[in-house]
Amino acid sequence: MDPSEGRRARRDPRKEIEGAILETALGLEDPEAREVFLRQWFGNDPEGLERMRGLLKASAESASFFMEAREHRVSAARDAVEDMEPIQVAGVISPPIEGPGSHIGPYRLLGRIGEGGCGVVYEAAQDEPVSRKVALKIIRLGMDTEAVIARFEVERQALALMDHRNIARVLDAGATDTGRPYFVMELVKGERITRYCDAHRLDLPQRLELFIQVCHAIQHAHQKGIIHRDIKPSNILVESPDGVAVPKVIDFGIAKAAGADHQGRTQITERDQIIGTPAYMSPEQVDLRGIDIDTRSDIYSLGVLLYELLSGRPPFDEAALEKAGMSEMRRALLEDDPPVPSQRPAGEVVAENRRTDPSRLQSTLRGDLDAIVMKAMEKLRNRRYQTVNSLAMDVRRYLAHEPVLARRAGRLYHIGKFVRRNRVACLSGAAVAVSLVGGMGASTWLYVRERAAFSEQKRLAWEAEIARNKEFHLLEQAEARASISQVAGLLNRRQTGVSLSADNDFGGVAILLNEGKAEEADALLRENPLDSIEPSPDATRVFRTLGHWNAMRGRWHQALRCFQWLDQANRFDNIEGIIEGTDPMCLATLLAEFGKEEDYKKFRREALDRYLPVRSALAAEHLLKITLLRPLEAVELERLRQAAEMCASGRRSEYSGRDSFPQWDALALTMFHHRSGESRKVLEWSDRCFSFSGGRGDRERSTRCLRAISLHRLGDRDAALGQLAHARTLTPPPSGPEEELKLDIWLDWSVSRVLLKEAEAVAAE
Repeated sequence: MDPSEGRRARRDPRKEIEGAILETALGLEDPEAREVFLRQWFGNDPEGLERMRGLLKASAESASFFMEAREHRVSAARDAVEDMEPIQVAGVISPPIEGPGSHIGPYRLLGRIGEGGCGVVYEAAQDEPVSRKVALKIIRLGMDTEAVIARFEVERQALALMDHRNIARVLDAGATDTGRPYFVMELVKGERITRYCDAHRLDLPQRLELFIQVCHAIQHAHQKGIIHRDIKPSNILVESPDGVAVPKVIDFGIAKAAGADHQGRTQITERDQIIGTPAYMSPEQVDLRGIDIDTRSDIYSLGVLLYELLSGRPPFDEAALEKAGMSEMRRALLEDDPPVPSQRPAGEVVAENRRTDPSRLQSTLRGDLDAIVMKAMEKLRNRRYQTVNSLAMDVRRYLAHEPVLARRAGRLYHIGKFVRRNRVACLSGAAVAVSLVGGMGASTWLYVRERAAFSEQKRLAWEAEIARNKEFHLLEQAEARASISQVAGLLNRRQTGVSLSADNDFGGVAILLNEGKAEEADALLRENPLDSIEPSPDATRVFRTLGHWNAMRGRWHQALRCFQWLDQANRFDNIEGIIEGTDPMCLATLLAEFGKEEDYKKFRREALDRYLPVRSALAAEHLLKITLLRPLEAVELERLRQAAEMCASGRRSEYSGRDSFPQWDALALTMFHHRSGESRKVLEWSDRCFSFSGGRGDRERSTRCLRAISLHRLGDRDAALGQLAHARTLTPPPSGPEEELKLDIWLDWSVSRVLLKEAEAVAAE
């Protein structure tokens, strides 16, 4: 005996029938319709009626019961009812049940081929007036309540309204001898679309062509005012008459009218009831907040179907959703975002069924197809395609190598699509272009050969001229070097036991200047243009000494010229040693006060590029004073932040050979906060500057100018004018022989003069 028959023999028929009655009653949301149905079955069995009422009440208290009931339990109960002879349950005789071999009207039932939520589908044979096989759908036994019959009628009317080659047609309708409605449809003998595509190893373009036909069918239903609400592979069967694949959409059993039908009857809905297959349901179908279902719900389900056709599996695992329970299933569909199709690992079997390999399959899905699928599956329906036709058009654009609307792409994307769409024309154009370029290249080569001899002759003439110029230049350099040697000899000659040192000690230089040697050196240097002198250690000492000497005598432009050439010579020296010295500061102050504004800005940019990042507080202080004499851009100011932090740390160079001068660090930080527009911090750091006593007054004048500008910004004009007046009283001492011993005195007063001019300009505003 067949094992399934043995299991069926061991089942209790009474319990199976009561299970079927319970499942049927649970599907009736109308309490009155449910009560009528129960009284029909338990009219002579009050105890059974009360027991069933208790079971229904217990079921209603658990919301998850409706979703977690297993389909095999329902099928087992239905099989028991359909396979048994009519029996009596507590005095109630069950109505006769149709089955294979029985007749319904002119149709002879051949076998059951499927079942829906409220009906059973049979394959039937029609002999008159034509001989053909059809699919006959009849209301399930015990489901012939008013609500179920109304829903059954909606499906029949929905199918009758539609006339499309990809939708199963309605051929006839009627009622059985017991009054149960049925209707007859076109018999579709085909495989579900996913199984058909895998069995015939359809590649991606062929699958997309089938999908477009399905979209046209659903669009036709939407135009007739019908929403399918249960689009899934098992409801799309593919036939291949004459070897041409034709998909057919079936089972509009839970379809919904978009409005009242042509007879004015309202749509059949069941509030708070989840209808459909979880893995293919749209978020609004599982949202129990009463959101109306519209055509965009079908668009989501089509996106899920396309996802499975491309990647080989649906975005959400159906078995996992069923095990998770109703609440977790709703949360997953409403909140979780599945990976895009190209991120799903493609196995060898999946790739082979699409006539490709796994890596190429993922590469093909990446981009346009990912965008199309995920746009159709957007959680918010306003962000999906608004019509099925627009989804089909985007798929058609992909197949035609046109830009798809689901992607926001740039110009290169559109150019690539154009090339793929016009491959032959582009290749022909490229060949013509190569030919033209080749012809032009040959012509150019011949022309170049013709001109080569003339160019060679001209080149030799130029080389002769260059040789003559070089000879003249070498003579000038020889004379300049001789002059430099004489000047350097004057400066290095020992006088009264004092000599120049190589580490920027200007004490010996001051003594030589007082003895008149620098005047003689300057006169000798003026006889030779500065641009004729090549950089060298001797030239560096000469430029530095004469630069200071001219600055102390108010010869600012001559001093500026010397320090500019000193800067060029210093480029060959150690960078850290240069920035820790005063040479760049001297050039910066002279450029800021007497040079052109663009020359100062250029020097500042070069200083930032050359000396950042700084490695000591001394270098940081010098760099800040060099670059902050004039306002600067926010980008340059941000680059100086590292130098400001290093200056605040107070870490002086371990090999600089100089003492720490924290008062000058405080002034540099005051200038940084001034350029940053941080007036409060300017006041704070200026107080620290004033806390250091002593000095010539140059540091105090610079600090009071900065403080005056900040007070002006804060609105305290009187205090600002007071600071400015005090700064004006601090003037540099008169120049003279006694001051020439301090070669750096003019530098700090130059900084204060630049800041004083800025403060006076602000006060004038």
